[in-house]
Amino acid sequence: MGSHSSDDNIYLLGRDEAETERLNKQHRFLVAISGDTLIHPSIPKDTISAVADIGTGTGVWLEDFATKHPDPSSLDLHGFDISPAQFPTAHEIILAGKTRIPLSVHDTLLPYPPEHLGRYDLVHIRLLTAGLKQGDYTVLLKNARSLLKPNGYIQWEEVDTTSFCTNKTPELPAITTMRNTVIDAMLKLGLWPFAPQTVYDEICAGGFQHIHRETYTTEGKEHVHGIVTKWVAGVMRALVPPSMVALGKAENEEEARRKVDVLVGEFEEHCKDALALVSLGVTVGQRID
Repeated sequence: MGSHSSDDNIYLLGRDEAETERLNKQHRFLVAISGDTLIHPSIPKDTISAVADIGTGTGVWLEDFATKHPDPSSLDLHGFDISPAQFPTAHEIILAGKTRIPLSVHDTLLPYPPEHLGRYDLVHIRLLTAGLKQGDYTVLLKNARSLLKPNGYIQWEEVDTTSFCTNKTPELPAITTMRNTVIDAMLKLGLWPFAPQTVYDEICAGGFQHIHRETYTTEGKEHVHGIVTKWVAGVMRALVPPSMVALGKAENEEEARRKVDVLVGEFEEHCKDALALVSLGVTVGQRID
């Protein structure tokens, strides 16, 4: 999840080594709940050889895509993020066989350099909620669309932060507190926590056709029990402390982290016999000129 707001101060996540590790683990979790697919089944994979990844973070999605491709050397891959903090040192990923995936610093709310326009078969976007205001979605999508070749595809994935709960009732108060703290802080900071619906609405209004919408959840997937508990705990440890500070519920990050450690501990104990429910919304559209 990379920040894509022109006001970087409102980004709710960190950019340190711990966040890099969390992002890579998050990728594996999201792929697991979406049926081990990187590209939605509605997209014909044999037409995809040039891919741009917006909000690339560590570049892990592109690296996974290239590794699973039968001929990585034939691919034209490029990652974009407003911050290089999670990039490898040389701003590129080097795979076996010396296939290189360049990563560039770019604010996706600004136009892309000319050499990238109309270049890609697929633009992939994932988890930008923590850095987007409500009005930013339209601008981001317009700029992302400019990267596509005619008949190219966009795939945008967002977790529904408003639906965080478990399959056990009554709801644990710690869960209610953490969920509402993040939602309230995002709204106070001008961010927009209702991402999956907004993404779908924007793609429908953004000049795309053959639109597909799908929601992947952990519901009924007991095989992800352990990984989803760890993932949600990591997200809450990342998001809730700055949210508490923003709302004045803690004087500083250190105090907030102490409070969140207690809440997350209660959540983890609760999840010994409960499944955390996570909802990942995916919207696909095709550029038809």
